[in-house]
Amino acid sequence: MNNVRGRLSNVWWEQQLGISTRGLTLIDHEDSSRYTTMGYRTVERVLDHLDLQPSDVFVDVGSGKGRVLCCAARREVKQVIGVELDAALCDVARDNARRLRGRRAPITVETVLAQDFDYAAATVFFLFDPFGAATLGQLLDKVHADTRGQQVRFAYANPTHDHVFQAQPWLERTATWDSGQAGTEHTIHFYRSR
Repeated sequence: MNNVRGRLSNVWWEQQLGISTRGLTLIDHEDSSRYTTMGYRTVERVLDHLDLQPSDVFVDVGSGKGRVLCCAARREVKQVIGVELDAALCDVARDNARRLRGRRAPITVETVLAQDFDYAAATVFFLFDPFGAATLGQLLDKVHADTRGQQVRFAYANPTHDHVFQAQPWLERTATWDSGQAGTEHTIHFYRSR
């Protein structure tokens, strides 16, 4: 019954926001995970926990059709950026950004490999298990190099490769939401730079 309630809630959210982000898509890249979505209720809880500020630049790495981007852009932040490898998903995300009701921040969607994007302006990151450990390691190295000296925060949902985060001496875990205890459909780990 909870699953049915969750699906109905997601449909309601999509109607309210004027967007369409549901579905499952396989990504044609050797180290990528498939595109799938997280429930709106959980997304909103994660964004609340990240305590987004007007000066924040929010980046969703592996942004897919833009569900998290659209939710973040309804908050007072400086900018929201999607980083996604799949061009077709980027087109859908751009269309969703254009149609989003209640947007308060600009949304940009970049079709690029995660480890090739310039993260110098970024302050907050969201990842929903977008790829394997090798790419995650390269991404975190790039983020560290690009943002050196500034405070950054991460939410890592469905943390399949959390050992990669734990191996970063420049990051510390600030919270853990176990799916069973937190009432979320996925476990989520939060990190920040030291």
